[in-house]
Amino acid sequence: MIYDDESAEQLFMEAKQTYQDRGMMKWIGFYLSDHTAVLSKESKERNRINVGKEQMSLEEIGETLQQAYLKNKRIAIQLETLDNEGNYPDDLVGKISGQREEQIYLDEEDRGTLHLTIEQIHHVEILGPKKILTEKITK
Repeated sequence: MIYDDESAEQLFMEAKQTYQDRGMMKWIGFYLSDHTAVLSKESKERNRINVGKEQMSLEEIGETLQQAYLKNKRIAIQLETLDNEGNYPDDLVGKISGQREEQIYLDEEDRGTLHLTIEQIHHVEILGPKKILTEKITK
């Protein structure tokens, strides 16, 4: 759960009233570091600007989509739309699951199946396989 400053202060005051023992003081440091980490992450996400990629022709977009579909490859699609500040939204990343008339169906990794037309696409590129992070467990 993400807290703004006012709700975080309210939560802290409620916790302070509930727990009067001296041991509570050691948790304040953990709370502050977690809170600042979340605020820092949110700030980076808000300030990220997606640069416009090269405008592709409808033929180039169609060829790239066909290759991706036939080879079952992941793609990144930058849409023609802009946000309120004139920036492009995050790319849609996924695989094409089908096509019907003027629409393509994209199984987007975060949002599920999306219906798009070729006219909505600004740029499309074929991606490599998704990287799987592996961690070494050290004891």
